[in-house]
Amino acid sequence: MKTYELYERKAAELLIKMGHTLHYQNYRSGRSQIDLITQLHCCLYIVEVKYRSSTVTDYENWVSERQCQRLLQTGAQLVSTFKCDEIQLLLIAFQGNGSKAEIIPLTVN
Repeated sequence: MKTYELYERKAAELLIKMGHTLHYQNYRSGRSQIDLITQLHCCLYIVEVKYRSSTVTDYENWVSERQCQRLLQTGAQLVSTFKCDEIQLLLIAFQGNGSKAEIIPLTVN
């Protein structure tokens, strides 16, 4: 199993334990790819999973503003499909082997 697959699986398992419903893993639409798409109540979550082997604290640089916009646009097309009222971007970050996941909400300016 490739490293990114391992951490995407761990992220999906974490969100499911938190009560999320997993709709897609590695969702593709056109040139966009979303690691995970989950739902909790009436909120659709667009999730980017990242792994870094060393400790880094600048999470805001892990996902660019442009990538956030692209993720949001792609995910927005699915809001009505799953009857959601809102959409949220999340970064699930793993640092170092065996690290615990950190869940960081992402915002688009």
